[in-house]
Amino acid sequence: MRALVAALALLALSASASAQTPARPDDDIANDLPAAVSEDQISVSSDYRGSYVTVFGFNPDRRGRGDIVVVVRGPPQPVTVMRKRQVFGLWINSDPVRFAQAPSFFAVLSTRPLGQITNPTEIWRHGLDPAASAQLESGTPPGTEPATYRRALTRLRLAQGLYQYYSGQASPDRRGGITLYQRGLFRAVVRLPANAPIAEYRADTYLFRDGRLISRQQIPIRITRIGVERRIHDLATGASVLYGLLTVLLALAAGWVAAFLFRRQ
Repeated sequence: MRALVAALALLALSASASAQTPARPDDDIANDLPAAVSEDQISVSSDYRGSYVTVFGFNPDRRGRGDIVVVVRGPPQPVTVMRKRQVFGLWINSDPVRFAQAPSFFAVLSTRPLGQITNPTEIWRHGLDPAASAQLESGTPPGTEPATYRRALTRLRLAQGLYQYYSGQASPDRRGGITLYQRGLFRAVVRLPANAPIAEYRADTYLFRDGRLISRQQIPIRITRIGVERRIHDLATGASVLYGLLTVLLALAAGWVAAFLFRRQ
């Protein structure tokens, strides 16, 4: 229902903009790309198994020209990437490389592959690839390049579902991608897995034409805990000593109860 309301609101906004905006040269595009999310706050309870973020918007270009790119980003976090090396027949982690910050979650959806929409310089400049946002804190081992570790970070988080890439239009048998509608409306659905961090996210929408960024929009998204899980989290982070004591007492009590119930007569 909220998704339908958001779509109708954007449709009305699109009609209003078309009716009120005077004709302008083709290259004079609106500075802000009209866009919104169906839910700007997602609640996490004890049975949370992930959720979906739905981004709606419309292309303000009267001829519908250009490509749409939607990026949902999680907060940056420090991370360490290590290489596996064989020592005396055993595989061990070695050569650690630290990133001061890297996107904890990153999903990019585009109407075409990014390489066909714009050039690598613009992709790097606007942070449309998670490797572009990962900032090295330490040097890399001799004989290696930072790009190798950036690719490794991306590969590992792709396997975890924390990084996602979708290009082309969505279809009934393919959930990923951007769905285009009449009058320039579009919709993008991003899956947030259960292992994605609970924090502040943002959805960025971009309109490219002829390889150049025409307009963009940024929308904040909040993921928050509710119920017992939030109380436990607040206690663990705000009063860690008390939380530790309670955990120990609870473990002792559970052990005493188990011993009482299963003691030998």
